[in-house]
Amino acid sequence: MKKERQVDGLIVGGGPGGMSTAITAAKVWPERKILLVRPEEEPIVPCGIPYIFGTLKGVEQDLLSNAPFRALGGEILCDTVREIDPKARTALTEDGVLIHWQRLVLATGTRPHQLPFPGIERPGVFVIRKDYDHLEHLFDEVLPQSKRLAVIGGGFIGVEFADEVRKSGIEVAIIEQLPHLLLHNFDEEVAVKVEATLLEAEIQLYTGNGALALEGEGDKGPVQAVRLANQERVEADAVLVAIGDQRNVDLAQALNLTMARGGGIWVDAFQRCREYPEIFAVGDCAFKQDLLLRRSVPSLLASTAAAEGRIAGINLFGLQHERYNAGTIAIYASQIGDLAFGCAGMTANAARHEGLDVVVGRVEVPDHHPPTMPGTRMMTCLLVVSRSGLLLGGQVLGGPTTAEVLNAIGLAIQARLGVHELVSFQFGSHPRLTAPAHPIALCALEALEQLRCR
Repeated sequence: MKKERQVDGLIVGGGPGGMSTAITAAKVWPERKILLVRPEEEPIVPCGIPYIFGTLKGVEQDLLSNAPFRALGGEILCDTVREIDPKARTALTEDGVLIHWQRLVLATGTRPHQLPFPGIERPGVFVIRKDYDHLEHLFDEVLPQSKRLAVIGGGFIGVEFADEVRKSGIEVAIIEQLPHLLLHNFDEEVAVKVEATLLEAEIQLYTGNGALALEGEGDKGPVQAVRLANQERVEADAVLVAIGDQRNVDLAQALNLTMARGGGIWVDAFQRCREYPEIFAVGDCAFKQDLLLRRSVPSLLASTAAAEGRIAGINLFGLQHERYNAGTIAIYASQIGDLAFGCAGMTANAARHEGLDVVVGRVEVPDHHPPTMPGTRMMTCLLVVSRSGLLLGGQVLGGPTTAEVLNAIGLAIQARLGVHELVSFQFGSHPRLTAPAHPIALCALEALEQLRCR
């Protein structure tokens, strides 16, 4: 006999999107019974995965806490949903539990994307999966036996993983087919500075040539090298393929839910699916619409997933709360060595590619004042501004205060502010905490001067 459960809200998937939905729903709708189903008791924090192999010293240091959700009366079932009947509003798990629900949230995330490289199945070749046992195997067995690691992919995951693994003394090389690392997110002048920091850490960079094949002895021997498109050979006894993820939409496709052309489950401004308004989708499995261009974008970020989760959780049992998704703005931040860097919105190159006439305001200022204050770092700030003065994007390099300046830029973009508002931006100031004048205000003034000269 099947075990049966009755809940008000069922959330399938417990990553940042699913957990954010669960916590928000439990807070906003305290009278409702919320059940979250996922395979593991304590999932991995996705953004922390690269740091397992350097800073954190172990997988157990990178786990997402269940305490906030459970403190609100939420329940977690360690299981996997295999079937959903949207008309009966039921879900069947692998362990044979039949769950009756009133609202359903799909937060099924992604799976690693693997291109069909010749030699992709060789021992020593791996991808990053959000799985405890897989990551522990890499930490305990694969990397300790490696002397040379090649990372295929020069995005954030590839760069962070390379930097962290290098701390253990392993020789590391990054292979990127674009002319520079991180070009999907930064303009060239910023990417070059990040590359310089990686080179200082003795990480080899191979840019402008993608991987062609993974070589080794025979057809199935361990990997020994990566063959590049220009036929150059990069020796390696371990290879990380970090070329992104693909959305896990198997359950959604089985329900015949509408898929967006750009990928992911189609959702409205409240994260509801088209066919069934009682079914929501959040996180990496849901499609994203760019805030500025109103087109589908592959912004698979934990912060984006968490924001969508809050929207779904607030509106799960009724649209009485006026919070909806006006569009996605990708905000990325990272740190290599002591260089912090981040971006929000459009780069100047991307804006010009779209046909937008833009200027770039640039400033370099100390992040404390006077600059003789201990711990002072120089901060570089770039603002991408349209001809009409609207803020389209920003990029920041500096020290520990970088992320806060970046988040302020992200908020300004979402609020659709222009240089005239930002020039008079009022901010709190303190010698040990801030720059003498806020870099956003200074950068906006520099951009405004360029616009006036046109």
